[in-house]
Amino acid sequence: SVNPRLGDILQKLAPFLKMYGEYVKNFDRAMDIVNTCMQRSSPFKDVVQNIQKQEVCGNLTLQHHMLEPVQRIPRYELLLKDYLKKLPEESPDRKDAEKSLELISTAANHSNAAIRKMVSNNSRMEL
Repeated sequence: SVNPRLGDILQKLAPFLKMYGEYVKNFDRAMDIVNTCMQRSSPFKDVVQNIQKQEVCGNLTLQHHMLEPVQRIPRYELLLKDYLKKLPEESPDRKDAEKSLELISTAANHSNAAIRKMVSNNSRMEL
């Protein structure tokens, strides 16, 4: 197609975004495990630091890379909202983009629910 379209592509990917909820739900625990391993195991820490020094890592830490998926869905949602604001009403991509936003918003709500559940469970465990 001569006219670039974003909405139909995102619609096809949106169902896969729900799995981010599981990742988000386990994120804090995974970060704790990585940090504990970094403190307790010099060989682990050395391997991680050597990998982080590689150009492909962009001078970012493992923890930073682990945070990327947590930030991805809200970023997609914001970008799609902005795209729709600028997209003409008569655009052939309008309906698909609106449907994509609906699906991505659902995935964002799923991730947010997973975060709330994790926070709630952690609060109960602290009592």
